[in-house]
Amino acid sequence: MKLLSIFLIACAFTFSATAQKYSNATPANVTKEWRGLSFSSEKSLFQNLDETDVFSKSAPLFKGDIIADDAMLTAFVMVDSSFSELDEDAEESLFANSWKKFITYHFIPGRVDSNSIAKAIDNGDGIAYFNTVLGQRLGAKRENGDIVLFDSDGNTAKVIATDFYHKNGFFHVIDGLLMPNIE
Repeated sequence: MKLLSIFLIACAFTFSATAQKYSNATPANVTKEWRGLSFSSEKSLFQNLDETDVFSKSAPLFKGDIIADDAMLTAFVMVDSSFSELDEDAEESLFANSWKKFITYHFIPGRVDSNSIAKAIDNGDGIAYFNTVLGQRLGAKRENGDIVLFDSDGNTAKVIATDFYHKNGFFHVIDGLLMPNIE
């Protein structure tokens, strides 16, 4: 019995020592292409967006201290054509006065991929709600097979591309503007 115990301890030590030599502390860079653009998990959200002309209006909103270095967030990033619905005064007002609330409404905590969003919709009988970083709810549903986000005022944005990594999580591309309740 004593010999068997010594053998088991020796085996456990050998297996744990050899298993550790294959661990990698450096995370792999994950890249994904969309419309000829390449996005990388090694870059911040702003760095990924700033290198393109598809996000020239929204990229500056994601600059600066919007995301803490240790935060893990999923962002919904609007393409430039989304802003065409706003007249010049409304766009100027949005960027000048309430852009932090506007942009933090487009973040949800954690790394939430498109499969998780779809599963939440299915589990919620066709509608899912996510709490945003701003502290307000953002809705998600399916329309004609697409995931569509909606706010409390009925504004909608279709998710047109999914599952891009950035240094602090994921981002998905949307084709509309979602507005938080701004008091």
